[in-house]
Amino acid sequence: SIRATRLERRTGSQMKTRLRELVLNEARAYAAFTRGGWREHGFAVSLVSERLPDPRFNRAYVLPSEDLTPESLQKLTEDFSSVPLPFRMDVFLPVSRRTEELLERTVFDVTENYASEMVLAELPNSSEANPAVRIERVAQDDIDTFSTVLMKAYEMPADVFSIAFPILRQTISGALEHQGVLLYVAYLDSRSVGVLYLFHEDGVGGIYNVGVLPEIRKQGVARALMLRAIEDSRAIGNGTLCLQTRADSFQEHFYHKLGFEVVARRNRVVRIES
Repeated sequence: SIRATRLERRTGSQMKTRLRELVLNEARAYAAFTRGGWREHGFAVSLVSERLPDPRFNRAYVLPSEDLTPESLQKLTEDFSSVPLPFRMDVFLPVSRRTEELLERTVFDVTENYASEMVLAELPNSSEANPAVRIERVAQDDIDTFSTVLMKAYEMPADVFSIAFPILRQTISGALEHQGVLLYVAYLDSRSVGVLYLFHEDGVGGIYNVGVLPEIRKQGVARALMLRAIEDSRAIGNGTLCLQTRADSFQEHFYHKLGFEVVARRNRVVRIES
């Protein structure tokens, strides 16, 4: 089981403040990556990326759930009026009974314990990295390589690839101009095989879009990418390094072995189309 952390034992007010800090990093990171935008409400944070109409880049983060009311829900919905996707929220646990009833009345589908929020609590052993894996920072000349590996690592269908590739390439080019954006490509035998995105702002680092080509997995590529990101985040001076992943997944246990611990979980809530 995942060990309890000092963060989990904080008071409700402290926990809300801490989670907001982590959520803001995620929203800012994806906004920079997709040339999107984010908006902070008193009860939630909205991430809107019109250029990439993908659920990962268009969602609201709600914390705490008891602040969700019919009025605040309507306000959040308005943030996404220009995005052709079902309205999605990530609602942090625990979810109050009142909020559950509101979601039922407003026709939302809920995926329980959808994702875990994790922070680095213990430094991993860097000597365990595969020496055959080489990690390079991405510059403007490397955008095609990064984009191709990212989409293949996430196993994008060919028809989606052809449409999304030029859009992704354009947004990544803009992202590299942001001082908080660091992109990496992993090479094995001179072949580009993995990618990672590190975003930092206000002393908080966040790891996103970790991907390895399917046929190259379990050869230490993801670990090498993670160790480089942890090292660079510390060198920058970040006091916190966070990431998000599927709850109770292989990836969660992989990150746990690297020193990350679960500090919160969230439900995925999607409005059902009529």
